[in-house]
Formats: sequence, structure tokens, C-alpha cells
Amino acid sequence: MTPAAMWDLGPIPPRGVTQHTRPVIRLLVAAAALAAACLAAAQAPTPAPATDVAWPRQAKGADGTVIMVYQPQIESWADNQLKARAAVAVTRPGEQEPRYGVIELSARSAIDKAADVATLSEVRVTKSNFPGASEDEAKAYLATLRGAVRRTSWPVSVQALQANLAITQARSKQKEQPVKNDPPVILFRTAPSILVVIDGEPALRPVKDAPSLQRVINTRALILQDKASSAYYLWAVGRWRAAKAVTGAWQSAESPPASLEALRAAMKDQYDPLDGKDADGKPLFDPAIAPEIIVATKPTELLQAKGEPQMSPIPGTQLLYMANSPNDILFDIGGQAYYILVSGRWFSAKSMNGPWSYVPAKSLPADFAKIPPDHALGDLLATVPGTPQAREAAIANDIPQTASVQRDVQPTPVAFDGGEPQWKPIDGTALSYAPNSQAPVIRVDAKSYYMVQNGVWFTATAPKGPWAVAATVPVVIYSIPPSSPVHYVTYVRVYSSTPTTVFVGYTPGYYGTVMSTDGVVVYGTGYYYPAYIGTYWYPYPPTYGYGVGFTVGFFWGFAVAGGGWYRPCCYGGGGVYVSHHTNINIDNSYNRWGNRAQAGQLPANNRVQSKQVGNTTVAKGANNNVYAGRDGNVYRRDEGGDWQKYDGRGNGWSDVGGDRGGDRGSQPRASNQLPGETRGSLDRQAQSRDMGNARADAYRGGGGYGGGGVGGGRGGGGGRGGGGRR
Repeated sequence: MTPAAMWDLGPIPPRGVTQHTRPVIRLLVAAAALAAACLAAAQAPTPAPATDVAWPRQAKGADGTVIMVYQPQIESWADNQLKARAAVAVTRPGEQEPRYGVIELSARSAIDKAADVATLSEVRVTKSNFPGASEDEAKAYLATLRGAVRRTSWPVSVQALQANLAITQARSKQKEQPVKNDPPVILFRTAPSILVVIDGEPALRPVKDAPSLQRVINTRALILQDKASSAYYLWAVGRWRAAKAVTGAWQSAESPPASLEALRAAMKDQYDPLDGKDADGKPLFDPAIAPEIIVATKPTELLQAKGEPQMSPIPGTQLLYMANSPNDILFDIGGQAYYILVSGRWFSAKSMNGPWSYVPAKSLPADFAKIPPDHALGDLLATVPGTPQAREAAIANDIPQTASVQRDVQPTPVAFDGGEPQWKPIDGTALSYAPNSQAPVIRVDAKSYYMVQNGVWFTATAPKGPWAVAATVPVVIYSIPPSSPVHYVTYVRVYSSTPTTVFVGYTPGYYGTVMSTDGVVVYGTGYYYPAYIGTYWYPYPPTYGYGVGFTVGFFWGFAVAGGGWYRPCCYGGGGVYVSHHTNINIDNSYNRWGNRAQAGQLPANNRVQSKQVGNTTVAKGANNNVYAGRDGNVYRRDEGGDWQKYDGRGNGWSDVGGDRGGDRGSQPRASNQLPGETRGSLDRQAQSRDMGNARADAYRGGGGYGGGGVGGGRGGGGGRGGGGRR
């Protein structure tokens, strides 16, 4: 395990390299839905017909011009002054086709919370943009708009505005975190190997119903000790391995005690089987080959090549990549140095034998930004600051998974090892947390306790409960720093509540991703948090040791595969299902609440009735699917969720380019896509609109709302161990 034990490959010469076909299957994962959740309607009867607040709205100018205004996208709302932008369609007398544009507006809002209506008045169009229009045409459109909206008052759902603004503010508060970037122990092997991680020195505990055995509880792998012989046994790749010491040499067990197999069968899914398979369930090793077992007790990463390294050039750069490795291993010809990507961080050395040092992402060789997006390593661009892919990763890391959770949901009972909580202070705050619990229990003061389970906040007046779903969360909790093992709870939010439900959400940080001060998304804070080990093992979020990699679906999503921080976990007297293939965008914590939480993509708002609304009418048969881009352009979303951009008179609508999936063969950004908007940001705006409309519809379904507020995928480490979500 020491650097001296690794292969010293030395520098790769700049000449004589040949192109090789990459034989290793990358562990790619499809980006899943970036979902908003549908709120359940309250049960109280509606006292009176509610004001219709549907969009789009239609108004007429003095000269007969028909103006269609689509639902505004809120930029700010302070006191009673609101600022927003909206897409508009203007059809002048005699014209058959409308001209689309973007307006920026401000308005005064008179708010009636009981009726869920904010009446916007004194509407001012401060700016407009009509793609493809001449200067004279644009001035005429602006004058018509100003004349029409000045006489208009718009009733808008307060709940829709608050939901829109809450999500916007929650995302805008994403800030760069001061993560640690100390390199872990980095091992390189050219023969089949599996890394088994133990969280600190091995901790042996008795095994129920197996008095002859003890288990190493601080690992997700199944490691047992036979008390009679003191020998250790490990289950990996479908067979038992034996060693005299946990970190010693592991060999195939010729005649393991019969009690081992009986216990393994009884444990079912309470351990990582180290099956040697990729995310698609395909074997990584030849069945006839027994891979080397490497056991680590400190943060360690295992890099592998299938045989001696085969380096291939990356077109248009002075970079080579290791074509026969599942890991991200590059060689810079100009600087004669290797670069490896581990948990979103770059490390460099003159040989694969190290020593390795951290490279700030902003200090990477310029050729890193020149990697072709459609190359096999194109997704590495997400880790290079300033690239479109890095910006997309930042957007994806900021989009919450949301859900409406019923207020009567009850958490898994909270227990403290030893009976009572052992409080530890959280640096830089007046808060404390209990390390001897399977859940992150946080003490705000002697009468205020908060806890997160499966993306939902709970509160109690005593550490042992009773617990109730929290409708608000103290702001101080969101100051918990990355140096704390419970920092991950700061990525769970409460947006609003009704008498029966609470609207909640979490961003990918809940699963371990962090926006670093380098301006890129990394996995883990880089801090090593010593685990609590008593009767049970309660692990903390890890950074290294699980082969975590990133996959960014072009203009769509963000995913992590190869391990990670997920699922409640404790060993020593029980456990839960362990899986070492994790996808942040697919593994939805809210699904674990069953029908007590509703999560998923909301349908687009589609109103077909024409009703008088203030001085405007709801446009008959018009879809509320047109959006005002921050870049001044107009976009629309079809029923399949695809986006088109309006290019002006004579050009109409054209598809916004880019593949939504996680395929490495995704095409570069289309030429008609301006830097100001991407498919990711458009999806985010659609999510906010849909969520707000669902809240307004839920209100009008009866009951009203109560208070509330805003409180990649490549595996490289073979086997994995340790860790679990609380």
C-alpha cells in the first residue's frame, strides 16, 4: 500500500504513441428527471370561487394590436415591489403570425394572503427585446406594450410567486465551499484488484447467533474473524478469502468454517458483496482470475489499467489518456506529467508511482479546456472551470429534488448508542450534534432539536422526541461548515407548508457533491470525519475510496456513480441494504416515504377556457409554454420537454441543440444557443413555473396554505466499502 509498492512507469515519451480503441466500458449513467413535486390540496372547503390566475393573458392595444403575455418569471420581490421578465407575442392588425419578444417589467403588488391573490398594478415595461425586428419595429412594439399594460392589473397567485421565488433564492444561495484537497493514498495496479475500505482501524464485535465469529463492523464489506484460529475471512467476487491480518495478504480460503456461509446467508443484503461488477451488472474480471484484495484503513483510491498502460492522443491537444483504464488518467506532453481525476479533484505526478499533489482546477494546462466534447473523455470538461460543461454541472448541482410530505409522517425511531446522546459541538456555531445516533440529530438549544431523514426535516423539544415534520428550519443550521460531518444536512430545505403538507427539497449536496472555490463541482468535502464506533458503527460522509466519478448529461442533468454517501447505515446489531452503484439524479430519497410523499415532474399548465381576468383575459386554447430567456431570446417547451428558440420573422422556431442524456457521444452546443441560456437553466425555469402553478391549483382545490418559508460516472476503485446516508 505504500508508494514504493506501486509500479513506477516513468514519463511517457512525446513521440511514437499509437491510437488504441478504448476497451474499458465506462460506467455511464443517464441523467434523470430534475423534478418538482405536486402539493396535495388541503381538505377544508373553499369558501368562495377563487380568482382565476391562469396564464397566458391576452390584452389589446388602442390600435387593435393583440398582446399575449406569458407567465412572468420573477427576478425579485421586496416589500410590495416586484420585478420580472416575461415572454410576449404581439400580433398587429393585418398580421397573421405573431412576433415574439421578451419584456422586463416592474409592478406594485397588493397582497391578500387569505384569497391567495397578489394584484399587480402600476405595471411598467422597463425594457424589451424582439429578435429579428428592426429598430423601428422594436420601438413600435415597445410603445404598444407600454400603452396596453399601463391600463392592466393582473391577479397572480401569491403561492405561485412565493414558490417561484423560494426556489430561485434557494438556488442562488449556492456558494463555493472551502473544501479540503489533500491527496489520499493513491494506488495503481495493472492486474485485477479490488479495494476494500475500513473506516479506521478494524473494530471487532460479537455476531448474534454465531458465537464462534466476530465481525469487523466499520466496513460495508463482510469481514469476519474466526475466534478459534484468529484468521480473518472476506467475501468477495463470489468466494471466501482468508488472511492472518486484515491488512495482510488475502488468499482463497481452502476450507472455510461452515459457520461463515450460514451467517452470510442469514445476513442477506446487509453487506456489500464486492461482486466485481460494473453499474450494468457486467463482470469486471475474468472468472478464472482471482483479483488482488487491497484493504485500506485510511482514505485511499485505487487506479487500474488492464495490463501495461496504453496511452492514446486526444485530438487537438497535447494530452494523452490511458485508453485501457476505467479511470481518468491523462498525460500532459508539454509538462511531462500525469494528471488523475479523483472525486472531481485533479492531482498530478511525474510518474504513476507518485508522489501526487493537488492541482487547483484553475491551474490546469490550457489543453484541458480543448478536449473535444464528443471525445470519450469529453465529460471531463465538467471539471475544467469556465467550460460550458462546468457551468452545466454547477446548474445541475443547484437544482433540488422536491416533494410534498404529509405532516403526519413519522421518522424511523431515533436511538442513541448507550441510551443517551453524546453531544459534540459544531465548530463556528452554537450548535451541537449527537455522533452516537444513526440519524443527524442537531441541538439548537435545550428545547429545540432538528433531524433529517430521507430529505425531510423533523423537529422535537427533546432529543428522543416525539418528532414532527418541521415547517421551518432555523437559519443557523445553514451555517454548519464543511469541516463538520453533518454539513450535508444544509442541502435540505423547507420551502413552504399547508395545514396538512410541507413542501421540501434537497440539492445533490445532500448526496455528497460540493461547489468548490475552484468553481467546479467536486464529490465530498475532503475532510476525514472519524466515525463513531461503539456497539454500532455510524459512518460519516466519505470523499475517497469509492471510485466516484461524474457524468454530466449535455444541457440536462448531473449524476454520480461508483459509490457515494447514501442510505441510513449502521452495523453491529443490524443493518440495511447496501448498494455500491449510486446515481444522484435517480436515487430519490423521497421514494422511501411511500405514498406519504409525492415527488415527480409536474405537467405543463394548459388552460383552454377564456375568462375575464382583471383588464385581460385568459388566452383561449393557449399553452403556457413560452419563456423569456435571460439572454433576451424567447424559448418554448413542447409536450416532450424539448426546447425551441424563436429566431425572428422568416425564421420562426428552431430546435435548441444538445443531447439530454448522459451518453459520452453527446454533441456540442448548437450554434443557435447563446451563452445566457442552456437547456439546464431553461429546465430549471420550467420547473419553478410548474411547481408554482401546482401550488396555486392546490389552493384553489380547497383549503388554502399556512405559513412557512425558505429555511460522474466512472468507477475506478474496484470493490468498495464503508459509508451510508443518514
